[in-house]
Amino acid sequence: MTEPTPDATPEPAAQPDADTQPDAQDATDWKAEARKWEQRAKDNKAAAAELEKARKASMTETERAVAEAEERGRLSAVTAYGERLARTEWAAEAAKRNPGFNAADALEDLNVHKFLGEDGEPDLKAIAASVARLVPEASTGPALPPSFDGGTRQAAPAGASMSDLIRAAAGRA
Repeated sequence: MTEPTPDATPEPAAQPDADTQPDAQDATDWKAEARKWEQRAKDNKAAAAELEKARKASMTETERAVAEAEERGRLSAVTAYGERLARTEWAAEAAKRNPGFNAADALEDLNVHKFLGEDGEPDLKAIAASVARLVPEASTGPALPPSFDGGTRQAAPAGASMSDLIRAAAGRA
């Protein structure tokens, strides 16, 4: 079954105005826009800090003590997790530098807390610098394949031809 065609004919595509056509040069100053948005972000951060300060000032002594205890608990958990993550990152970096290096022994003597940033996340640049300083590079000599020699070689016994072996098997030797 065919559908009826609409009576109205489609309008031809509208021609763009001269001011909407892309110019050879884009009129937008992207650096100025980036600076504007960066300034807005800084203003928002400052406003959020002021709001948090006002919120803390309006708290009762009990609420303030609870909030401080929660913050200490959160910071303690983040630090413990960050130290664990820093140990893992250090061991991975050491394995990249020298696969045969025993990182567990070195990690016993390291203070991994110094590899944490203010946010509790590991500082990968500090970890890489520490590994470069403490872990020796793997030997760069050519890797030789393992020997599949099988022992010393012996010469084949003399006088053993296929004809002699067949005669011996047939009992005609």
